Amino acid sequence: MTSTASLPSPLAGIKVVELSHLIAGPYCCQMLADEGATVVKIEPPAGELTRHREPARRTDEGDVTAYYASLNRGKSSVVLDLKNAEGVAVMNQLLETADVFVTNMRASALDRLGLHPKALHQRYPRMIIVSISGFGMDDAGDYEGRAGLAIVAEAMSGATGLTRDHSGNPVWCGFALGDITAAVSAHAAILLALRNQERHGVGKMIDVGLVECMLPMVSVAMGRVQVEQKALSDFAGSNNFHGIPYGAFPAKDGGVNLGCNRDDFWRRLCVAMDRPELGTDARYATYVARAKHQNEVHEITESWTRSLTRAEIVERLVEADVPVASILTMQEVIDNGYLRERGALWDVDDGFGGTFTLPANTAWMAKPEHALRVPRLGEQRNEVMRQVLGLTDGDISRLEQAGAFGAPRPVVHASRHESDVPTVID
Repeated sequence: MTSTASLPSPLAGIKVVELSHLIAGPYCCQMLADEGATVVKIEPPAGELTRHREPARRTDEGDVTAYYASLNRGKSSVVLDLKNAEGVAVMNQLLETADVFVTNMRASALDRLGLHPKALHQRYPRMIIVSISGFGMDDAGDYEGRAGLAIVAEAMSGATGLTRDHSGNPVWCGFALGDITAAVSAHAAILLALRNQERHGVGKMIDVGLVECMLPMVSVAMGRVQVEQKALSDFAGSNNFHGIPYGAFPAKDGGVNLGCNRDDFWRRLCVAMDRPELGTDARYATYVARAKHQNEVHEITESWTRSLTRAEIVERLVEADVPVASILTMQEVIDNGYLRERGALWDVDDGFGGTFTLPANTAWMAKPEHALRVPRLGEQRNEVMRQVLGLTDGDISRLEQAGAFGAPRPVVHASRHESDVPTVID
């Protein structure tokens, strides 16, 4: 953290055009903005989908949703109607100035707009073009063009099959892991491509599929199944390759995660539970033995954790040097002193006088030099038109009259259903 605090932003001077929605594309571009890049986010006249997802803060000046705010700080919002010829012309002018273009729109929709990533790669050979989709554009076979969400990628990678309750039933992780892994993978690919762009003046077409980006999450399991199929399939409990006991256990006031991925951790846990004899019991003493008696081990562990509060469990297991943590609520995460001290949480201006506490960019923990702020819809349009494209106020007015920025629309409140929101994609 402190080693980066005094350094200049690493991507200062890099221009990024973003045409994306929901999570993967926006999160990737938010990381680039945190690192100093100028990110111009192109939105349809009614705004990106997440501007309309509850819950929202409402003010006299407008609304801001938690969903949008969590993924779009530090960007410049420009509204363009890409069904309008003038709007498409402005889009192409912006692309001519860009170092990077990121999209997670379907290739078929982009093709109709004359913005297919492969066509752009031919038109702008120096530009880095990133297409994020469920299954990728090339070599996708029967999966080409299918709708893809994080939850689909998590299932197809086998990750959901590894996330199980103590009875062995698959359980969805509960958040968009597949989107974030794709965003982080795309971010890393962009940084590598920028290096070649700087050194050799060449661009790159980066084709990112959510499914392959999930595979590193299951690399250990993938390796194990090739050594011993039984190691992953012949069991009844929650897992048998991280350790046993391992996972979430109930407490008086919530739950804790604890893990015994080594036999010495199990012995220490037994001492902490006032059951030291179990540490050397032949049924439980070794990792392999505990795997054969998972249900019993879980019942023993759960009986103990249920009798204590989270704080009491953590205190005892920290003292015993067994890996443990309380399962925190989101509010407890926001209020966590350790995370604040680490600089892992940043306060972000919501654009309407309030703030959101949100995760820091862990790739570049130094807080950005520029203001951390969520843009209002279309807020930076004129600034971008003047500074990036060199347009005059007269030029901007002409484009507005021609419908490049969309026809005048009523104020759209976040309570509207997303199906009512006009959009430039499929």
